[in-house]
Amino acid sequence: MASLVFLSINKLKVTKKFRDSLFATLSVLGLTALGCGAACGMELATFGNTLILSGPVTGSELVLVKDAFAANPKIDLVVLRNSHGGDAWTGYRVGDVLREAGVTTAVSGYCISSCSRMFLGGKYRVFTDDYPAERTYVGFHGHYDTQGNLDRNSVNKSGLFSWIVQHSDGKADPDLVMRWIAIEKNKGAANFFHPDVAATLGHSVFFCDGLKAQKPTSCEPVPTNAFERGVVTDLRRVSSPDQETLPGRLRARQFPASGLAALEDMQKLPLDAAAGQEQYQRYLQASLPRAFAVAPTRQHWAWVSSATDDVNTLALKRCEERAKQPCLLYSVDDNVVYKP
Repeated sequence: MASLVFLSINKLKVTKKFRDSLFATLSVLGLTALGCGAACGMELATFGNTLILSGPVTGSELVLVKDAFAANPKIDLVVLRNSHGGDAWTGYRVGDVLREAGVTTAVSGYCISSCSRMFLGGKYRVFTDDYPAERTYVGFHGHYDTQGNLDRNSVNKSGLFSWIVQHSDGKADPDLVMRWIAIEKNKGAANFFHPDVAATLGHSVFFCDGLKAQKPTSCEPVPTNAFERGVVTDLRRVSSPDQETLPGRLRARQFPASGLAALEDMQKLPLDAAAGQEQYQRYLQASLPRAFAVAPTRQHWAWVSSATDDVNTLALKRCEERAKQPCLLYSVDDNVVYKP
């Protein structure tokens, strides 16, 4: 059974009786209590010999990762999931620990900034198939101050350039590394996708300067790939042991594709209004979960992308308010669910 990790319960200001009761309850459920969630840093979960790290890097992760290996020295796969990074020092140190342990690291969703250094710490490095390939990537950039501006002194002092070259097994392109460690704003990054996405996107590496908000795959294409530059060591995709419990997977089963059209096939979109077609293009760039609803009028629509709301219900409601008649869902997340 999975060991769900909630960071630093012992640090909470609760009575010993309450804490002991909490640990006892978690023990009965088969869970390992090690933390308090995203507020304290990355969430850790163990599944056999796999360690999964997700969320922001705040500085507590080094001790927790070392503790996880001490508890199970046979850990051989570390999955890094949906992390924008955070504390720079911790990224280096955890990366070094993972390299010393000789483990495989795998990216699940996005892994950016200090998370990317953890990823590059793996002796072997791969992508997962937990999320669609165009939503699975590793993003590299420099060090930044609290306002999101490049901290050149920190970049130089930490030896970021040489660290990247070393941990890419000497395969990193020096010119490209120099470009990404000098990105002025922390919203930018050199984003590496699985090389296979080049078949549909034309390229698999995209350089975002961070000067404006952009979907990674709409940024400047770079003619190289993750395998060639040592970001990954193997082109296989692995599946995380908790893959089927991920919200996106659950929603995909709940709202399966109808088979009407591919997600980006504009020819099948039941909208005549040019504005609606433009909005659907925006929808395609929105984060998950998301839903797009259309009306029989072929002139009315609505879409919602939100981490907290019931996007399906809200998209239908907004569409029906505009059309003054019932609407249907056209797309949910990455599936076209519409049935004419």
